[in-house]
Amino acid sequence: MATLPWQQIAAQKRNERAQKIPEKWRIPPSFKPYEDCEDVQDWPQTSGFFTAQELLITESTATEVVTKIASGEWKAKDVVEAICKRASVAQQLVNCITEICFDEAIQRAEELDAYFAREGKTIGPLHGLPISLKDQFNIKGLDTTIGYISRANKPVSEESTLITLLLNAGAILYAKTNVPATLMRGETVNNVFGTTCNPRNRKLTSGGSSGGESALVSFRGSFLGVGTDIGGSIRHPCSFTGLYGLRPSHGRVSYQRVANTYMGQEAVRSCAGPMCRSPSDILLFFSSLTAEQPWRYDPQCLPIPWRYDPQCLPIPWRIEEQSLPKRLCFGFGMGDGTVTPSPPLRRAMEMTKEALLAAGHEVIDYIPYEHIEAQEIITNMWSADAGEDFKQDIHASGEPFHPEMKKWIDWMDAKPNPTVFETWQNQQRRAVLATAWHERWEGTKSVTGTGRPIDGLIMPSTPFPAIKHNAGYPHHWGALSPLLDLTTGVFPVTKVDLEMDIVPGDWKPISDLDKKVMDHYGGPQEHENAPVGLVVIGRRLEEEKVVAMLAVIAKSLRE
Repeated sequence: MATLPWQQIAAQKRNERAQKIPEKWRIPPSFKPYEDCEDVQDWPQTSGFFTAQELLITESTATEVVTKIASGEWKAKDVVEAICKRASVAQQLVNCITEICFDEAIQRAEELDAYFAREGKTIGPLHGLPISLKDQFNIKGLDTTIGYISRANKPVSEESTLITLLLNAGAILYAKTNVPATLMRGETVNNVFGTTCNPRNRKLTSGGSSGGESALVSFRGSFLGVGTDIGGSIRHPCSFTGLYGLRPSHGRVSYQRVANTYMGQEAVRSCAGPMCRSPSDILLFFSSLTAEQPWRYDPQCLPIPWRYDPQCLPIPWRIEEQSLPKRLCFGFGMGDGTVTPSPPLRRAMEMTKEALLAAGHEVIDYIPYEHIEAQEIITNMWSADAGEDFKQDIHASGEPFHPEMKKWIDWMDAKPNPTVFETWQNQQRRAVLATAWHERWEGTKSVTGTGRPIDGLIMPSTPFPAIKHNAGYPHHWGALSPLLDLTTGVFPVTKVDLEMDIVPGDWKPISDLDKKVMDHYGGPQEHENAPVGLVVIGRRLEEEKVVAMLAVIAKSLRE
């Protein structure tokens, strides 16, 4: 049987996706924003296309949704229909969805509503909550292309373990979201589904590789989505779209039966985590999943329940019963000693510092110089196969590499492949760096004023806010967390300001790379309306503490 041209396969997949959007949720021409309308974030509120109840539901957080369903105030079916409608609009405006299963979601919602009416209780803590997932996660009957033409039209028969756990907790699945082919780019674009846009400025990227997820959650077409991160793929998209998120340490969230690139590569691990609208939603995600005891399903999951122990959380802080110490001390990483943040990121750092100090916490300078070596080590790990993993999937269909990806492939082809011994030596460098990082962190105990080392390190995940499509990343700060398996949270701070975020006339670069990055930033007009977020890095397996710190930071910024 002859293989269809890759362009025809892509056209069929896109048409199949379009046909799954019900006619009643397709934007009429008279409602649709003009093609040159960049900011579509508020279109649902201003268009008249949504009812007041649909807006009320879809603007709620995941925590609010499960609370209202559990109280009987809202029906799961009403919630699902509202979010599927908003997701349909998101797809039409920013191209963020790959696979749609709205009919199955509505059917499950009806079953959950019937159970609640009959039993007078929910089936679990996520009862009735629609959750979206990055395309990597396998849902029976749907394709998992991860952006490759060669994986299209091959519906999976075995689900990811995380899917089983979410369903057991009462969740409803309704859509999967777009990714870059290879999963190793900071922008979400592939030959199957095309480019995903940032809802706050469609000329800008929503990040990658979880950029479909960030665009959908930001547009309020999802209450909570699940992304993955091996080099910044939760952190960068959340920062670019104004979301909260968490890149956990390996073993806290199941990655079993998840489609991926670099299968078998275990020197640095991709991890799955939530992308959402509040720290409470992150807590809901983790506490619900750990209650399912994922280690009984997945041998890679660590047998660690969600911990409320004050020994894990040094402070009096509350999201329900969880507590953190009255005073925290944060490291403050204004760059890595080679590259400094652009003006909007620097301003976000200063805003966060001022808010934390006003709330009674401490902040000390802590420049993560180790990032430069971490980036070199992790790049060696990612390129150890000379791109063979990517080439096999690309060449299977005859589709071309994206130009930005082709540059990396050409770079790998031009250098000699590492020997096994050189690969081992590179991994040993990671172990040495981890020890040095640990000892330096511990050494801050003498200067924090709390009797503890710093509780977390606050810094940007990229030196710039969301960038224009196909611009590439001359530098980013995504390597340390996955290389050393550090729990890392993301939080929104502000957005680009056209007046305040101009490069100062007296600014001087600290390196050639610093100048290159600032030239890449250009000025605020290149990133108009882009959200600006930061990360807080904890230590390995400190998910409980990092979620607590996200809540403390969010409260401080609000006040």
